[in-house]
Amino acid sequence: MRKIIFLITAVLVLSCNNSKKSDINNEKVVKKELQPFFDSDRIDHYYLNLSENNFFKLIKKENKTEKEKELINIYIHSFPDNIPQEDFEKTLLSHNYKKSNLSIKDEKSIENVFSEKDSLKNDACACIAEYKDVFIFKKNAKTVGIAKICFKNARFQIIGSKINTEGFGLINELDKLHNIVRPNEKKT
Repeated sequence: MRKIIFLITAVLVLSCNNSKKSDINNEKVVKKELQPFFDSDRIDHYYLNLSENNFFKLIKKENKTEKEKELINIYIHSFPDNIPQEDFEKTLLSHNYKKSNLSIKDEKSIENVFSEKDSLKNDACACIAEYKDVFIFKKNAKTVGIAKICFKNARFQIIGSKINTEGFGLINELDKLHNIVRPNEKKT
């Protein structure tokens, strides 16, 4: 059964890698006053540098430890599915996610990306997400929101927002976000 699941996973990932990104529709966003998804005074960004080869080795491994299962949940599943009571950042660091040094200007730019939009994203991707980037939004040092981003497949998971996040995820927004947090890295 595990071999079948792995085979299906591999086919989905490979088929998504071969899709033409030029086919994705870059929609114009008519901007009014941007209302941020989170009432935050600080944004922390974490990034995991995990190669596809190492990811597939982990997925194929028969007897995974609890820590490996936890990493898989963070990396490809909807975890956490609500704002964690415990320190989610310590969990990320224990799995080798690295914390970025964001400037005030970077945080403001990120907040603008994570804001309510007039247009709705209507694209969907059936690929497996690889959540290498995690944004933690804080107010008075307390986590108020988490956004996990897969730049490769234009996927995201946002929790903690009281505003509708359906309009998030347009390709030009994700490109802008990628350029803020990894300006020297070419997006694949």
